[in-house]
Amino acid sequence: MTHMYKTKHYLLLVFLSAFTLQGMAQDMVSYAYDQAGNRISRRIVPLNSSPAHVKKNEQPVPVEEQLGERTIKVFPNPTKGALAVDITGGDDKDELRIILYNADGKQLQNKKVEQGTTPINMSAYPVAYYILRVMAGEKMKEFKIVKN
Repeated sequence: MTHMYKTKHYLLLVFLSAFTLQGMAQDMVSYAYDQAGNRISRRIVPLNSSPAHVKKNEQPVPVEEQLGERTIKVFPNPTKGALAVDITGGDDKDELRIILYNADGKQLQNKKVEQGTTPINMSAYPVAYYILRVMAGEKMKEFKIVKN
């Protein structure tokens, strides 16, 4: 009887430990770098929640953010592999760049883009969270991307 109690207690501890570790792995650290490659900022990016505006069987709404005078729309998010970034407005002299990182911070894509809609193919990447960085000259905006 004592052995069975210890086994059940052990299994409960293993379950609770796994649950706790899963809960801890819901944030990641994002770093920003200057043109010379020096780290200039660090921030915590929460990865634990799905977008509040997305309900079951409903199409996701594009995420829209301002980057200076530019408007950036990212859609669909979550995605199954095809992602679009629409950039409008702003000054044409700034170089526009889109950089995609995985949850470990490894750079997966880095492209110079023009205003308008740019497709990003994520179909080769596993189901996970990603960070999409949009840069216009020295200005930067980051988006959390969910791939299902």
